[in-house]
Amino acid sequence: MRQVLLRLPYPNPFTGEWGTLPLYGYGLAMAVGFLVAILTAARRAKRDGSPPEVVHNCALACFFGGVFGARAFFVIQFSERFPSLLDLLRIWEGGLTFYGGFLVATLAVVAYLRLTRRPVLYWLDVIVPSLALGLAFGRLGCFLNGCCYGDVAHSGPGMVWPVGSIPWTHYAQAHLASLGQMGPLPGGAGGAAMMGALAAGWRMPAIHPAQVYSLVNALLLAVVLHVLFVRRRRNGQVLLTFVVLYGVSRYLLEMVRADEPEIYLLGLPTLLRLLGAHEAAEALPGLTISQNIAVTLVLVGGVLLWRLMKSRRPGLVVERPGQRDAAEA
Repeated sequence: MRQVLLRLPYPNPFTGEWGTLPLYGYGLAMAVGFLVAILTAARRAKRDGSPPEVVHNCALACFFGGVFGARAFFVIQFSERFPSLLDLLRIWEGGLTFYGGFLVATLAVVAYLRLTRRPVLYWLDVIVPSLALGLAFGRLGCFLNGCCYGDVAHSGPGMVWPVGSIPWTHYAQAHLASLGQMGPLPGGAGGAAMMGALAAGWRMPAIHPAQVYSLVNALLLAVVLHVLFVRRRRNGQVLLTFVVLYGVSRYLLEMVRADEPEIYLLGLPTLLRLLGAHEAAEALPGLTISQNIAVTLVLVGGVLLWRLMKSRRPGLVVERPGQRDAAEA
């Protein structure tokens, strides 16, 4: 909605002239979300009788691993949007994927915890509720930036985005394609003129506020996981519950989003054709990349959660703070 919240004046040290530094809503929301996640996770650890300094150290690993993974997965998925190396570095303008950031950040945190001989599953349970809370701020950033937009709202709430925004441009291109003019909107004066003409004679359809749906979903996950942390019976229960719940909710949220192309589910149509079920293969709907990952998360996370709750291993059963401190000492 507002990619640039405001422009801060600053002096140029070389020329002495004053310029402006844009403050991007996406970057600000991500930064605030990261800080809120650190503070709430550290407070949760302290209340549980554990040193909050571990959270601060995990935050460093999470930051570098998360940013790298989130950007790398997005670039792999949408490589055509990055014609130059400089474009790869503009992370404050958007272009991060949660799955990539979550995967690499988790690996980085696990590596740190193992190196320092900390109980990995326990500390991941401490961090995950705050991760969901930070994700809510990230989705606020998506709303301000205009990315992760929704599909046409044939029913339910809908909103029309301003001219020139990311969702508006997407649907303008689709409108041009329906008229026989394929390809992206041209840049420069020609592009501005075409956008003006479209604004005068074409109205963008109302679309689902998918970012708002995702924000509410993340807040609900944060509350559920925070309550579960207090009542958990196994270390790792909060983490795996998040994996399953996020997978289910993300699959459903993708049904109202329009920013990812659909692909088939894990090669299932090919398998059906090999078995001779050609009609079933053709009728099978495509899924987005995120939906494919969500299905995998639900299946794998569900099995691991079931096995975890059945396990009686001493390291998995939740200990009282005093017992855990004695074990770590």
